[in-house]
Amino acid sequence: MSFQLTVALLFAASLACVSSRSAPRIVGGDEARQHEFPYQISLQWNFNQTDKPVLHFCGGSLLNENFVLTAAHCRTSYSDDGYIEVVAAEHDTSVHEGSEQRRLVKTFTIHEKYPGGVAPNDIAVIRVNKPFELNDKVKAVQLPKKFEQFEGDVMLSGWGSVSTDVVPDYPEKLRKAVLPLVEYDTCLSLWDFSLALEDSSVCAGPLDGSKSGCSADSGGPLVKQLGDEVVQVGVVSWGAVPCGTARKPTVFAGVASYIDWIEDKLRQ
Repeated sequence: MSFQLTVALLFAASLACVSSRSAPRIVGGDEARQHEFPYQISLQWNFNQTDKPVLHFCGGSLLNENFVLTAAHCRTSYSDDGYIEVVAAEHDTSVHEGSEQRRLVKTFTIHEKYPGGVAPNDIAVIRVNKPFELNDKVKAVQLPKKFEQFEGDVMLSGWGSVSTDVVPDYPEKLRKAVLPLVEYDTCLSLWDFSLALEDSSVCAGPLDGSKSGCSADSGGPLVKQLGDEVVQVGVVSWGAVPCGTARKPTVFAGVASYIDWIEDKLRQ
């Protein structure tokens, strides 16, 4: 196994080191404005104990009032769906702000071709047990056209670790970072192995490593503003640990490659 494959870890795999004292953030990002990203979802592990602090472990994006898009490995990280809360209108995970909408998982459907671990097809759809109420703080993201191509800068949001060493560092408030998209062939050459990358993969991040996704950003949205619409480009999948490693862009499941699969799940 190459050294590069050794450091390429699922961002949720670092959760064994996550403390329940706080939630994670993006490397090199800035604090988001409250409810700046109304499609942003926090997946939180409540251990089925409502009197205990919840633990953010993955992100997601709201597709409509009933469905959330996330990463397949977020399902395998915590196998008991009964412990997962799907939270909209979250900003500061350390306090109850009054705007949050909490739902439970009804179904958590991972892509049939996702084999587990660091791999392509790392995408999943959650159906919640009760519809979200859409308002100015809770809105759906726009899906791209099938096989739509993007270029330029995109926006990542999440509660992923800011640490650039192996020990994660977690604040409470949602973070954001503008990342440049990296061409697929360039990304493939930088990672120097192909098993975890295929044409459906999207890569983003400055090659100096100054900004990247990190642990617990997994499943979160990478989006692009196109006119008045916010279109989802990718779902956070995996990257280097330590996060922010130079010449190792973050890898996402490219949403445009999965439109038929997603729309099929939304009809179920």
